[in-house]
Amino acid sequence: MNLSIQTLPVEIFHRIFDSLDVQTILFSIRSVCRLFRAMVNTYDRYIFDFKSISKSNFHLCCHLINPQNVISLKLYNDEYTPNQIGLFISLIRLRQFTRLHSITFFGIEEFQLNIILKRIHLNLLTSFSLHIQEYDNRRKKTTLNFLSSILAQSNLRKVELKIRNDRISNISWSVNSRIEYLIIDSNINFHSIMTILSCSPQLHTLILKQNLPILIGNMKQTCSFSQLTSLTIENLDTTIDQLESFLLLMPSLIYLKIIGQRCIFDGKRCEQFIQVNLPNLNNFEFFIEISKPINQTQEDLQLIIESFRSSFWIEYKKWFVICQFNSNESYRIQIYSIPICKSILRYELDSKYIYLSNSTILLNYDLLTTKNINELFLPWKSLTYGNMKEEESTRINTMFPNVTKLNVDICRRTHLTSLEFLTSIIDISKLVEVKLESFYFNKDNQNLLFEIISILEQAYTLLSLIIHSRYSTYELYPFLNGICSIIPRQIKRLQIPINQLDQVGTILERCQNLSVIQCEITRLKFSQEVIDWFNQNTIDSIVRRHARCDIIWIGKKINHIMNNHKRIKLDDNQFDS
Repeated sequence: MNLSIQTLPVEIFHRIFDSLDVQTILFSIRSVCRLFRAMVNTYDRYIFDFKSISKSNFHLCCHLINPQNVISLKLYNDEYTPNQIGLFISLIRLRQFTRLHSITFFGIEEFQLNIILKRIHLNLLTSFSLHIQEYDNRRKKTTLNFLSSILAQSNLRKVELKIRNDRISNISWSVNSRIEYLIIDSNINFHSIMTILSCSPQLHTLILKQNLPILIGNMKQTCSFSQLTSLTIENLDTTIDQLESFLLLMPSLIYLKIIGQRCIFDGKRCEQFIQVNLPNLNNFEFFIEISKPINQTQEDLQLIIESFRSSFWIEYKKWFVICQFNSNESYRIQIYSIPICKSILRYELDSKYIYLSNSTILLNYDLLTTKNINELFLPWKSLTYGNMKEEESTRINTMFPNVTKLNVDICRRTHLTSLEFLTSIIDISKLVEVKLESFYFNKDNQNLLFEIISILEQAYTLLSLIIHSRYSTYELYPFLNGICSIIPRQIKRLQIPINQLDQVGTILERCQNLSVIQCEITRLKFSQEVIDWFNQNTIDSIVRRHARCDIIWIGKKINHIMNNHKRIKLDDNQFDS
């Protein structure tokens, strides 16, 4: 029997749509045929995530979708989509959003927040995420009323707040909040955290992205919150006594993750505290960096790691730990659980790492240890290649296989041979964002810069590239024509110094998918020339001037850009060393 696609129930296609992003549905599937267009038009579970979207696609999405069919909305005012939220407010009838289950506002201005929350329906919310970029104290009371109302919603389960403490501390929390998952990315005071925990009997997961609450040192334990089973602290900067005082409030913890500094970890003390006060803890992850007054030796590491070699750590809990320092900064010790629980790591290529572990099987920086790291900061110094350990330069597997964001800091005098071992450190094909910067670009490191940019053509998933000189953008001017001519074609976001209008044309011709460009420009007169160029050659581009940088969310390109563009002539000495 021959089955036709026309005989399949539309519900099957809608279930498939549930796994696709909105741009794929609208711009790839909708245009196939009338049948697909009809199925797309009746689909009512759209998830609008406008992160890093192109300006033209943003307009189309706002035009094609019925707001009543949207269940999730994510809006961003950031360097990739300047004033996106203001534009959204002008394009959409906000009152038609009647079925929203999830809302994310990143970088929103407080007056924009008030405009949106006044008009959309909030009674179905299960998830709410808020980051306020610009505040307006005239609207503080209104904001607090809206937030108090949202946090009291009976369906709300997940909340993330990155707002000032004077806003969080004045929210009226519902006595029986139904929130189960809470992320706070601000310096919250102790009274506020106690209020939140007291009013949230169903809260099981708490993530603090800043330091422990202020005034914790004066805390007296008067109660405990047994509902909390998972706690993460991502920027700890307190003593072990203060940390333990805080943990005493949460005796039912099953999962604990701590990233920070200054808190001196001792395996024996941790063991005793956990056995007595956290009997249910079965997953303990940590990465602690401690600065000592004097340089440390391998004997010092031995004393530290010995406290983690009891049967409690190795046999009962099977929690494996590494203690290390690098040869250039031996006063700074890192103690961490395996695998490394941080997503961002700095790795010194020219240092020799001295490390000890309570495991006889796991090796430092093996695949299991580094699997969680997705962003790597790589200082590229003059002696990098010569100082590399032989096992690193000849290893078969990459040291950090899951890195998608790479920050390379190029030393003033770095030789081209340093590039030879890059593939032993990361998988270039997985890179999504790359930042190349130096305090001082010159002829000594020019060739390395060009070679790194050229090799990024292999990074097929690369979306973002930043090229930046910390000392002065003038240092890059002699090389800009050559750089513009080799920029990876696949990128969608670019930050780069510009000193000639022709460079803008070269970049747009080469990078057809570019949606935002950040032009580092020091002269206001030339900045206006760049803005005028985009006004003449694109339609509805949005430009924002910030910190000597023109951030341009590129609108629809006019065809004559490609027809009239004059190619940049490269200087004869462009690639000379």
